Amino acid sequence: MKGLYRRNGNGWFLSSAQLLFPVPAAIIEIERLAGCGNAGQSKRARHRKVQGGENMSRKLTEQIPSESRLVDAALKENLKTIFERLERPLCLKAVLEPDQRECTEMGAFLKAVAELSPMLELQLLEKGEDPQADRELDTAHLPVTGLYQEGEYLGAAFCGVPGGKEINSFVSAILNAAGPKKEYDEKILKKLGKLKKKNVIRVCVSLSCHHCQSVVTAGQTLALLSPNVECIMIDARLYPDLVEQYKLSRVPAVLIGEALYMGEKDMEELLALLR
Repeated sequence: MKGLYRRNGNGWFLSSAQLLFPVPAAIIEIERLAGCGNAGQSKRARHRKVQGGENMSRKLTEQIPSESRLVDAALKENLKTIFERLERPLCLKAVLEPDQRECTEMGAFLKAVAELSPMLELQLLEKGEDPQADRELDTAHLPVTGLYQEGEYLGAAFCGVPGGKEINSFVSAILNAAGPKKEYDEKILKKLGKLKKKNVIRVCVSLSCHHCQSVVTAGQTLALLSPNVECIMIDARLYPDLVEQYKLSRVPAVLIGEALYMGEKDMEELLALLR
């Protein structure tokens, strides 16, 4: 299947053909995540999963299917193993437009993922239904999904369906937000502590790009560590206005404010661009 991007030795470039649906999930990396740590040692707290009803608009409840073609039986089993390591409740809050195909696909994807762990709560909302979500999330580019804990936006979000390679960054964000605590380089933590203002990192990706997922994970890890950082994955194929505005020609493309940076970047390289 031809996509919006083609690859050469220097990265992934926009092509004229548009990918109609995300490519299948990247099972290899998911299996690696599933094999990390000891799931039997996770602290699985009792948490009431809330789905449907009060957390979904009636139209969304009726329109969005409970199964997703992006989450097959093999992927479900791998994700169940990974999610055994979750230690804290996490809410996946999505703002959708009921009549958009991508929004329907995002809702189905999230429903299929959220049902795999009692630690995951799902809220599917229409734009205008939750003023807080409308303020905090990029509702100009739907569908958008943000990670929340105890009602607080954690600064990690996804515009578009995180299928294909980006399921790895999606799962990593969930693990980093709600899984076992990790230790990070003290130099990175000190630099984060010196940030004076809010920095929004937008990572424009292709779902078939091998390098994009690591940039998204690096940015969202910074966001989870600092209230002065927000990182949003953006599936560029869905938003031609963004591609045209910034003349995006290849991915990964990193937008920080109005500044554009091309190519793969790790946590330290991204942090060096923040103020």
